[in-house]
Amino acid sequence: MKTINLAIIGAGGYGDYCLGLLERFVDPESYRLVAAIDPFYEKIPRYTQLTAQGVPMYRTPEEFFAASSADLVLIASPIHLHKEQCLLALRHGAHVLCEKPLAPILQDALDIRAAVSASGRKLGVGFQMSFCDPIQNLKRDIQAGLLGAPKALRTYVSWQRYDSYYNSPWRGHIRDAQGHWVLDSILTNATAHYLHNTCFVLGDRFDTAAMPQTLAVELYNGKGIETFDTAFVSGKFASGCDFFLALTHSGDRNVDPILQYTFEHAVVTASGNDDSAEIIATFDDGSTKNYGAALGEYHVAQKLRTMIAVAADPSVDVPCTPDTVLPHLTMCNAIFDQADVYPLPADRMERVSTPEPGVFMRGLADDAWTCFQTGKLPSALGFDWAHRPTNIQLEGYHAFSGERFCKKEEIHT
Repeated sequence: MKTINLAIIGAGGYGDYCLGLLERFVDPESYRLVAAIDPFYEKIPRYTQLTAQGVPMYRTPEEFFAASSADLVLIASPIHLHKEQCLLALRHGAHVLCEKPLAPILQDALDIRAAVSASGRKLGVGFQMSFCDPIQNLKRDIQAGLLGAPKALRTYVSWQRYDSYYNSPWRGHIRDAQGHWVLDSILTNATAHYLHNTCFVLGDRFDTAAMPQTLAVELYNGKGIETFDTAFVSGKFASGCDFFLALTHSGDRNVDPILQYTFEHAVVTASGNDDSAEIIATFDDGSTKNYGAALGEYHVAQKLRTMIAVAADPSVDVPCTPDTVLPHLTMCNAIFDQADVYPLPADRMERVSTPEPGVFMRGLADDAWTCFQTGKLPSALGFDWAHRPTNIQLEGYHAFSGERFCKKEEIHT
């Protein structure tokens, strides 16, 4: 296979993680790292290593493209920078792998989609579950009718996030310091993969995702951030399939993702940590099919291997494109535009000091688990801390407004 030239924008943080994936899970003969682009490149974890390897460093993408070029650009920079960096890379003839979310708002994603079409290049969005073989094989079996009609897709995540997680200029923020939209939340960032995957597995083609017909949410804020750290999401697809997600960063214990996708003839489950969360279908007759551990790092790296292959041979298909992510982004934008956010009860919040400082709600992990098991929102189960859900209007929703965030009362108190 042709060796392609790869540049990375944002070489610290998640970009550093991607560099580690490249080192461990990607054929070193398939790519040549021609640039690490970061405004503070002296501070990136691999500065010494990359310098020793002779990798050129640049502070801005503009500086890089003025001096060089790349076949593929990996964008792992803060969310609000994605649009302009995608457009710049495409204008300079590069294929792009942009980490999720593609953009904070629908209008930006549509502009990127148009630029991709005009450029003749390809752009993949880094929802890694869409790229990996276990999910792709599951999706093929769903499309082939092997599992029967989809009935209910449910997800549970209680990832504890401590004070340090939100000590950031963008995490948990509506805008950054310069006023750019960020819209960071548990739905748009940490557990975005699971909301997106709910839509993706029901897509009618290799690279499509289904748009829900109905959507209701309950959103809660236990961290005192600008957005929300806990979300309960309920909806239905045109096929009649229900979906439900119980997601929190304020749970009183850490629980790795649990997926339960129920079909007419099988139940598909995944649970455990990233490397052991095997996706297993159990059929009515007791037989099983193991699709593999879709969340392990080898499978996370599939998005890198795929986009390197695309840069070497543009006829290679991309499973997650700007079109693919529109259902997820539409839901998230509509939720921000329309949904109320309520505080978790102060008298149940407990501050911990180990393993590091943080605040969590007593009993929330169990309550969220009950919601997951029943597929019901907290208010429907009568929890005394719950507030009424917001029914989200999706029909005709095509652009983020953000009008409510021009006012002080965007977060209920």
